[in-house]
Amino acid sequence: MKRKKILSPEEVLNAKVVVNTAVRTEEKGKELIIVVSRKKSFFVNLLSFVLVVPREKKVVLDELGAEVYRDCRQNLPVSEIVANFKKRHNVSEDYSRQSVMIYLKTLAQRSIVGFLITEESKNG
Repeated sequence: MKRKKILSPEEVLNAKVVVNTAVRTEEKGKELIIVVSRKKSFFVNLLSFVLVVPREKKVVLDELGAEVYRDCRQNLPVSEIVANFKKRHNVSEDYSRQSVMIYLKTLAQRSIVGFLITEESKNG
């Protein structure tokens, strides 16, 4: 199994955010619902004989989360997403960076977004 590379904070800030093309979105008021199709695997197929396994999972984003996700869809670097968040909500640089980074980490763990790191972004 391939081990995932741990990125430095500078690499993450310079990386572009890429949205998984397999997800689709639905608007519901101020909330945004992200629908992710489940991978078909032997274990899921076996489990589906015993239990009802939904074919997709839904992730509901609040208004702030929806704003960050929309920025992600524009393939912006993380640093620009942080700057946009700071501008929109008139908060400190540290608060906006922490909020966006935690949020992006959660989206990445759920396979909704990934990070594109180029040689250019490594060098700053």
